[in-house]
Amino acid sequence: MKLNKIALALFAVTAAPLAANAGVTISPLLLGYHYSEGADDEQAEVLVDDATGDGYYQEDGLYTGAALGIELTPSTQFQVEYGVSNTDGISNNDADTGSYDAEQETISGNFLIGTEEFTGYTDSAFKPYVLVGAGQSKIKIENAAGNEVAESKDTIGNLGLGAMYRINDALSLRGEARAIHNFDNNWWEGMALAGLEVVLGGHLAPTVAVPPMQEPVVDNTPVVVVEADLDSDGDGVPDSIDACPGTPMNVVVDERGCPVPVDITDELKMELRVFFDNDKSAIKNQYKPEIAKVAEKMREYPNSTARVEGHASKTGPSARYNQRLSEARAVAVKSMLTNEFGIAPNRLSTVGYGYNNPIASNDTEEGRAMNRRVYAIITGDKTMTVEQTKDMVVQ
Repeated sequence: MKLNKIALALFAVTAAPLAANAGVTISPLLLGYHYSEGADDEQAEVLVDDATGDGYYQEDGLYTGAALGIELTPSTQFQVEYGVSNTDGISNNDADTGSYDAEQETISGNFLIGTEEFTGYTDSAFKPYVLVGAGQSKIKIENAAGNEVAESKDTIGNLGLGAMYRINDALSLRGEARAIHNFDNNWWEGMALAGLEVVLGGHLAPTVAVPPMQEPVVDNTPVVVVEADLDSDGDGVPDSIDACPGTPMNVVVDERGCPVPVDITDELKMELRVFFDNDKSAIKNQYKPEIAKVAEKMREYPNSTARVEGHASKTGPSARYNQRLSEARAVAVKSMLTNEFGIAPNRLSTVGYGYNNPIASNDTEEGRAMNRRVYAIITGDKTMTVEQTKDMVVQ
């Protein structure tokens, strides 16, 4: 069974400039079983040899294909798919004992709409989806000498159900059942297929809505001036003109006896370390409380940002594999901060260093365990308005 080399080259050339962007998907090989038995009579009426008047139909058989896509949302993507089915062609003339080959080429654009669009995003590795799409099918019948005897080029529609199982942040297994309708000749075909999907640059992270800021409450309570010469709170302003009676000691007040506000800046700088099992990017439960503390501080300091650095030990098949693994670990921490704790994605940056920046020797198991890590630096500041005290030095 051959897979069209031109289509494979098209996928390779198209994927290269997209590889640097998040959410680009490639299914380099899709294998399936193509069923067309229910359309035998309809095909024999369309695939007709003009010279003999004989009609032909194709037998069921193996389908091979490839797909290139891009994620539109964290659970929905658009794919361009190319595939070929090579089977035997059958003549409807019982007296015809010749040998025929039937080749069907299809190219289609399909939307894979994840059910999480309607049920909400989850951490489950199992991701069901509905497939809807359309494209073109070309069926060609050739005799044993390689001469074409019949051909049909038609518009098709695809409708299917499938699911992805995410092995890790970069790889997913894919399985699908699909119905194919030939609009031009009104027949139905079916297909069951499976394959491996590769994600370049990591999956899109779900967006989290940030609640709007509330308007500050203004206290419009009228000020009552007490006619007296006493200074009950000892702030140096007589009670008769003191607009803020009961001011605490050591607080600086204005001519009305009210505390003088002053702005002070509080800076945030904290670190986060998360260690991973060998060849894994899943975050262990013991580190979730530490990540929750980071999220709490980032909510307390609204302008704070975090740089999340992923690292790997010097194991695995290649430096490229360790680079992707380190990136996946950094993205896992970012996704938890975004999905579980509501931190806006644009406040978080990720980078992977592979095994280039070890903090311990890769020659021992203890050292490799220390190198399988994510290190994050969280920085920011906030300005607070407080009451000025007499012992406070105002810059």
